Amino acid sequence: MKKYIILLSLIFIVMSIQAKTLVAYYSYTNNIHRVVNELTAQIQADVIRVEPAEKDLDYAANNYKLGSELISAIRNNPRDASSYPAIDPVQVNWDEYDTVIIAAPLWWSNMAAPMQTFLFHNGESLADKNIGLIVSSASSGISGVVADAKRLTPEGRFLSPSLWIRSSQTSSASSLLSAWLDEIDYNNLTQNNMDDRLSISANGHTLTATLVDNSSTRTLRDLLAAGPVTIHMSDYGNMEKVGPLPQSLPTNDEQINTVAGDLILYQGINFVIYYDTNSWNFTRLGKIDNVTSGAALKGILGNGDVDVTLALSGSSGIKDVIADGSHITSLYDLKGVRVTPPDNDPDLLSAGIYIVNGKKTIIQ
Repeated sequence: MKKYIILLSLIFIVMSIQAKTLVAYYSYTNNIHRVVNELTAQIQADVIRVEPAEKDLDYAANNYKLGSELISAIRNNPRDASSYPAIDPVQVNWDEYDTVIIAAPLWWSNMAAPMQTFLFHNGESLADKNIGLIVSSASSGISGVVADAKRLTPEGRFLSPSLWIRSSQTSSASSLLSAWLDEIDYNNLTQNNMDDRLSISANGHTLTATLVDNSSTRTLRDLLAAGPVTIHMSDYGNMEKVGPLPQSLPTNDEQINTVAGDLILYQGINFVIYYDTNSWNFTRLGKIDNVTSGAALKGILGNGDVDVTLALSGSSGIKDVIADGSHITSLYDLKGVRVTPPDNDPDLLSAGIYIVNGKKTIIQ
């Protein structure tokens, strides 16, 4: 059998965890398209353009009748997926990005409907990411678009202020963007995001986690700034590893339904790593990155007691990513060309580095 680098999970080699930016935009009149071109001349970012699935629609016809109907449908049933117009499929590996800049025009005081569709389907993936918002409109204020963005990505960290570029200002977008990037302190976001990274080492494996921002994690970062902390952790209830921190942290308790990879503070002193579900009043600290298999995470943490070392994460290194390696859904070479294994059998692949299910993977 072809050997993947596996330990109950795929082990992916990541050359760096430096913060990356994604610009996601929709443009009907191409004003936003021109703004995005100016933006990417000033920052390094990957870019995706959202496109309606149905082509060549004239949203402006009959006094913008079609566009108005699309917005009305969303307003009437914002939680119903059928209220949102279909868009072309968009594949994004959200784990690669710490900052997402959303750029969209205003339609009838709301975000353009196709961009709302994109966020409706991807909003949960933007949790705990920095989110910048750029809006184009003729003259109307952008508060409704900001409200749409926050409704669709409720756990994002929105950068303030959002940037409003009037249609008449598109030709001056370069200077407006430069001033906005300074105002949101864009150049320092990378360092700030590194402060949100936690390194978790156990049984010879190192995982990374992203911390939420609250008084609990701020105190934890202060604690770890003096150096790594090792916690002796034990199994509890066949759902978690738990052990005492060297000092109590402030609590921010709320009702939480845990999933595999959740990092929790219990009673102000106990650090908990969940590999299964539970529901209780806890303080959320963060989540281990890229966990899709509780069994794989439990396999790395081991049975019984384990010493776990917490540290503020550095800017580069090798990390274990917890994923179910039993099924390959996409396979590409390093040039981005889709690879079809001989006879559709992954075991027949030549040894090398591939992009498997969106991650760099060594196959040997």
